[in-house]
Amino acid sequence: MNIVQSSGKKRSAADRFQARNDDLFVRRKELQARIAGLRADERDVTSEVALRRAERELDDLTYEIMTANCGLVRRYVAAFASRSTGHSEDFESAGNVGLLCAISSYDPDRGPFANWAFKPIQREVLRAVRDADHPNLNLGDFEKRPIVLAAKQSFLEEFGAEAALDHADIARRAGLTEAQVRRVLEAPRLDSLQASAAVQSEGMIALEEQVADLSLSLEDEVLLHSQLRALVDRGWPTLDARERYVLTRRFGLDNMPEQSFRVIGEQIGLSREGVRQIHQKALAKLSGPIADAS
Repeated sequence: MNIVQSSGKKRSAADRFQARNDDLFVRRKELQARIAGLRADERDVTSEVALRRAERELDDLTYEIMTANCGLVRRYVAAFASRSTGHSEDFESAGNVGLLCAISSYDPDRGPFANWAFKPIQREVLRAVRDADHPNLNLGDFEKRPIVLAAKQSFLEEFGAEAALDHADIARRAGLTEAQVRRVLEAPRLDSLQASAAVQSEGMIALEEQVADLSLSLEDEVLLHSQLRALVDRGWPTLDARERYVLTRRFGLDNMPEQSFRVIGEQIGLSREGVRQIHQKALAKLSGPIADAS
């Protein structure tokens, strides 16, 4: 009897939540229609004031809807917060962006709002989790990561923890291509590059060795040192892990051969053009400090 009553209360709470959402979105749709009408008409001072008031009402109502549905974001973020490295606030902020997108695109005739909002919230939170914890994976590979890890675990349970991984077998178990499996399981460590560590802990030494030119005049050498100091102190720390990885590989800053955009892209699961854009963005970030130093 108690179980039935408890279940009834849960259904009642869910019904009340949906009814409140339905009411809020009906009001929002009516308010949007009123705003559209005010914008379409020729306006005088009175109608201009009415338009501004209606727009403020829409903003307030949108905030009320977000507040009423923030639990959708928190519940989804909770799935990642315990496994992440302290980024739950960032994930929640990203989820709120997804929630706002869902509010903007939702129509009451499309069914319960909670169902509609799931995908936008998921998309933004997953992107934030990827950027925080796995920047070495593109978003598509990151979304497949749980499937790949489950397939890997299944393989190890069958053949033993010491067995050499068979990427083709794991790909078959996961229903993915072998290339996808390799990108997930062999993703480069963006935060452990020798050049990155050298720049942050040993100052200019690693970079100076890369650009040393014995033919430089004393004035040019002083200018070079000044530029490198600006790069170390202000430029390099502004880059994210993926940008440092691309620059390190592109220019061989870790004392390894320089690599093309295509090769770098194969390592991190991006197209040649995608790597080129990261490369350009990183150089743009570095140009400011170097220009200031000169």
